[in-house]
Amino acid sequence: MIKSIVVAHRKAGLTHEEYNKYWLEKHAPLAAKLIPGLRRYVQNHYVAIPGMEYQGDGIVEMWYDDVDAWRKSMAAVRSSKELAQDGANFCDLRNASVWIVEEHVIKE
Repeated sequence: MIKSIVVAHRKAGLTHEEYNKYWLEKHAPLAAKLIPGLRRYVQNHYVAIPGMEYQGDGIVEMWYDDVDAWRKSMAAVRSSKELAQDGANFCDLRNASVWIVEEHVIKE
């Protein structure tokens, strides 16, 4: 099993609250429905703490069986006008950081 971790940035003009609401209520159900091979999908919305600065507006984690499943998934995502248009509604897609990782759980 592999995991894709994306540090996402909100589209200019959106408040953080508007971004989180859209991401959770509109984009998440669409992504869960349309991304093939997706085994698990987790959104991480940051907690505002005075003095804390974050390098992005949220982190999404997506699990796949293997790298080939992830590649097929990304090819389908790139060809999906619906997902691309929806992502552009709330994200600055050019500034996203993507990591493909294997988890090594040390403590549960």
